[in-house]
Amino acid sequence: MPASFNKTEDALLLIQLGEGNHLAFDILYKKYWSFVFNSAYKRLKDLSFAEDVTQDVFTQLWCNRQISEIKDLPNYLFISVRNRVIRLMEREGRYLPVPEVLENLKGMAESADAALLYRELKLAYETLVSNFSHQQQVIYKLRYLKNFSTEQIAHQLDLSPKTVRNQIGKINQKIRARILTIHIIIFFLLFLR
Repeated sequence: MPASFNKTEDALLLIQLGEGNHLAFDILYKKYWSFVFNSAYKRLKDLSFAEDVTQDVFTQLWCNRQISEIKDLPNYLFISVRNRVIRLMEREGRYLPVPEVLENLKGMAESADAALLYRELKLAYETLVSNFSHQQQVIYKLRYLKNFSTEQIAHQLDLSPKTVRNQIGKINQKIRARILTIHIIIFFLLFLR
């Protein structure tokens, strides 16, 4: 949340924005840019995609300035980021890596439901990974736990990049087939906390 969050000031700026005031938009943009960018980057872990989402959120804010009645700007921006990230991930065929979901869910473990969901997902994840072939386990750990690129994995394992991409595709297919439903539920839980 921006340090200078002031609901009254935001309300006045939003009224001016609704009237087409470019200066009001610039002030809101400068005030909330890092908040929007950080929210996107936290979920995407990709600078370029996070910048695109940030630009889209502010473009949407400007384009909808006359039809949107925004009561809570930080919440509006957060929901806009969430929706854009979800659409981007669907379009790109990307999902949050399970270890990241587990880590985020672990932080929510103060509630009994979250703690139970965390244990169930962790067990399902560990079982799934243990059923991968040895090569798939190594590739999975390098890609999703150590964030190696396809080329880095290929070089380290002395494989062709195409083989690594094929194995990552098979790994992702297995993950989607087994725990996609739980993963989507947790994904939405993470955004609603």
